[in-house]
Amino acid sequence: MSNSRPLNAADAGVSSPATGSRRARNGQRGKRVAAWSDAIQSPDQQYELKRKALIHAAARAFNARGYHNTSLDDVAAELGVTRAALYHYIRSKQEILFECHMLVYDLGEQAIEHARAHGRNGLERACLIIRRFIELFNGEMGRVVVMSEHKSLEPAMQALIQKRRDDFDHEFRSVIDAGIRDGSIRAVDPKLAVFFAMGAVNWMGTRWYRPDGPLSSEQIAASFEDMFRAAVSADR
Repeated sequence: MSNSRPLNAADAGVSSPATGSRRARNGQRGKRVAAWSDAIQSPDQQYELKRKALIHAAARAFNARGYHNTSLDDVAAELGVTRAALYHYIRSKQEILFECHMLVYDLGEQAIEHARAHGRNGLERACLIIRRFIELFNGEMGRVVVMSEHKSLEPAMQALIQKRRDDFDHEFRSVIDAGIRDGSIRAVDPKLAVFFAMGAVNWMGTRWYRPDGPLSSEQIAASFEDMFRAAVSADR
């Protein structure tokens, strides 16, 4: 008598309907697990989100009370946490102020990248920098009185802020200079043109803008863009 047994589908290297079905289910389950994992924020992402929320809450408290009149206890109350919980994310009130400045220059870099990607000439890119920065700034930060408090920071922090400011200024000037060369911007001083534009934007952000005001962020951004275009366009 032969000891051989009948070959089943698995022995022959062929998936049976049941096996194929299980594999299909397992494959779909794997995709769902991957999608679930992608949807769940990592600890680092959660940390950064909470740290960013802290910075925004501190900015609101600084705006309401003034930087020097706001304590970490006030910031903790704004977030509904204890003061001790804050130290997991920041070391001091100065660090919060420093991060407020850093976040603003992050937005400036995003505006420049957006303008370089979508503008067809120097004038369009310069206008897009202004418009995009205002939209990002008002949407992300709102009114930020503390931007005028940089001298309250220690020298090392002030130096880093100055470096970011200089970098943004250099990039913006280069866009205007390119516009002069391509004929879309009239012969203006790029340095003064940047001062003209960003002076108005900074005054808006630190002095008069209110999220609940009569003009939306988009309306303000469009108006600023239009006025800047009228001032520097070669076709005016």
